[in-house]
Amino acid sequence: MVFEHNLNKERPMNLVRIVAEELLPSVMNKLSVDDTEENREDILALALNSIPTKYVTTEQGKQYAQLVEVYKLQYETDITAALTKASLKVMKSPRGPRGEK
Repeated sequence: MVFEHNLNKERPMNLVRIVAEELLPSVMNKLSVDDTEENREDILALALNSIPTKYVTTEQGKQYAQLVEVYKLQYETDITAALTKASLKVMKSPRGPRGEK
């Protein structure tokens, strides 16, 4: 699962979302969450709603990459905790073929 981000346009980007998307596969794997589109979407939505956003704009891909890495170092624990909590909630009440919500 790879999320694409356009680095060529200067537009607001939510660094929390980008870091959360990078960490999500690892969290889901550790908790043995079914890797479905519905689960990924639900976990991200729940986690992102529980964490303050951090929007930035940048015109250079290098600056963007540095911002993501700095933010990741600072907030990885908080984002991982939010993803873990959201994953447990989704596992308990999944949407889709097994959960049919």
